[in-house]
Amino acid sequence: MSNMYAFHGADAKTGTTMITQSVAEFIADNVKDIKIMMISLHGRPGTEYVDRVGESIEGIKLHLSNRLLDPGRVIEGCRRSDNFYMLGGVESIGQVRSYHPDMAEYLLESMESEFDLILADTGNEIDNGLAVGALERIEERYCVITQQESILSRYERIRPVYERLGIDFSSYIVNKYDMQDPCDLRYIGERLSISRERLLKVEASGYERQAELDHRTLLSYKNEAYCKDIRLIANRILEHAQMDPVHVERKKKWPPFI
Repeated sequence: MSNMYAFHGADAKTGTTMITQSVAEFIADNVKDIKIMMISLHGRPGTEYVDRVGESIEGIKLHLSNRLLDPGRVIEGCRRSDNFYMLGGVESIGQVRSYHPDMAEYLLESMESEFDLILADTGNEIDNGLAVGALERIEERYCVITQQESILSRYERIRPVYERLGIDFSSYIVNKYDMQDPCDLRYIGERLSISRERLLKVEASGYERQAELDHRTLLSYKNEAYCKDIRLIANRILEHAQMDPVHVERKKKWPPFI
């Protein structure tokens, strides 16, 4: 069974990078005996929510092109904690088109045996070489959408492109979810023909802009609803990978005074 999972946005600003990194950080923080890596495989750096940047796709481009990658050196350059590693994406806008699908496939194949879990942020552009390579190589794919009409409509328009490429999604994540929005999970499921068990949500936390300023994920702000939804996604991945899910201990109630 593969240990790799891809996250792909139906449009820009759906929050794909935030979701991917939040899930990766949550697993790394709560399951200390596994090694997990997040890889940015799209046309941007993908490092908006970190305070420092380590190794990137651009830094190892020559090794990818010549198939001379040294996994050990890459791992050391990506280390962020004892068990969490992060590889940034493409930093130079003018270089985006020089990356091809086979580079992403070779990178994933080279790193797969080095980690217990690999989470790939594939951005939102289906014509990006790195994204296409990752989506073709990784079987378990999560599509990130929101309740916005413009994003739902765009997904409907580009869905045939995914189908022609043979790319289908295991689950869909409705990000920035608002319980009061009439465009709820039931409506989205019926409109996009997605069964309920494949439809997940991540509630809006209210700290999105602050997270960008602080270069941290929304997990840092301890929003209970957000953390719970991220935990559910993380556990779905852990269970699929045949690992134990993360259980949250309930707070003990104070005994009544006599």
